[in-house]
Amino acid sequence: MTQVSAFRHDPVKSVLPGGEHGTFHWSREPVVFGHRRLTHHNERLGRTLPVPVSASPAVVPGIGVLLAADDGRVRFYGRGLRKVFWERRLDSGVYASLVVDPVRRRVVVAATSGLITCLDLRGKLVWAARTRLPVYATPVVLPAADLLVVAAFHARCLAFRLSDGEPVFDRDLPAPWHAADGGTASYRDPYASPAVTDDGTVVLCCGHHVVALSGDGEEVWRFAAQADIKASPVAVRATAEIAVCTVAGECLFLDSRTGRLRHTEFLGAKITASPALSADVLAVGAQDGTVTGLDVRRHTPVWRAAQGAPHSYTSFSVLPSGDFVATAERGNAIALRRRDGRFRWESSQVLGLPDHEPRMDTTPLASPDGTLYCASYAGDFYEFRFQPSNTEVAPCPQ
Repeated sequence: MTQVSAFRHDPVKSVLPGGEHGTFHWSREPVVFGHRRLTHHNERLGRTLPVPVSASPAVVPGIGVLLAADDGRVRFYGRGLRKVFWERRLDSGVYASLVVDPVRRRVVVAATSGLITCLDLRGKLVWAARTRLPVYATPVVLPAADLLVVAAFHARCLAFRLSDGEPVFDRDLPAPWHAADGGTASYRDPYASPAVTDDGTVVLCCGHHVVALSGDGEEVWRFAAQADIKASPVAVRATAEIAVCTVAGECLFLDSRTGRLRHTEFLGAKITASPALSADVLAVGAQDGTVTGLDVRRHTPVWRAAQGAPHSYTSFSVLPSGDFVATAERGNAIALRRRDGRFRWESSQVLGLPDHEPRMDTTPLASPDGTLYCASYAGDFYEFRFQPSNTEVAPCPQ
């Protein structure tokens, strides 16, 4: 049975099943094994410029990783990032993270122009569809209905058949309140990525509204929060709830079947980064840098950490061990233990290269094959590796 993603950067969305696995020391700091600097030579300016990376990649365990960048190019790198298997160019840059079709072993890329492209692992175009609207939110797959659901700017939601890209529905969402008055940024919603419940309902956040849609695009329920929502919702299947965090610093728990508010937990600072769920713990990072671990069954904090929150508009993800990982404000990946929020490790990208800025910006993505990938707006792409559990560091001689 195909797993259903629960949150914005759930590895289920972006790591193909199968391939080479192993056992690794996930609680120890990984090291850089591969590095690529993406550049573009501008003939008019006579300068070589960095190519920013905004999207998290898709991983084919044991083989390599697919990366899409702001230059509109999709590249398939082998492990270690030394070899490029193939490269395709789209019509615009890519901000939304890549999504896998686990059954057909394909990858879906949503460009900012609204072009949705499905590629096989040889780089062949399988299908393409156009929303004709900017897409920045990461799409989501509804496995039972075999649909790809896309949240697009200008308050729209569209769905396509995952097999061939045929459109299934296209409907309006409730626009932000300032859209009616011509607010300058009112078209930039929904920014949050959709979530999917076990019964195949898709939940979207647009402005201050939360909307649940069925697989045919019909509205199931609607909830109006007291503040705007930029973080992506989380499907809490153990309690049949949706967790939604607002810019007012609150985490709302809604009944996923009716939209009824069950609980509100105030976390004390603005929230724009998306939470992640591991077992019964929801990790929520605020803009003051703190992280709260919430017990989703009791709706109460079980731990707080003074550091490790994802920087604005990125997300938590989860390591194969179940611990949380994010790129923090200072630009390093930081892991926190699920059980108590204890600091696990912080990455280092200091490579001794000329003109190299080690700060990273995207949400890190880990694979069961012992790799972790992360990139930066400065055009640097990194492959980290974790120490295999069957190797140990030799003690220093006395």
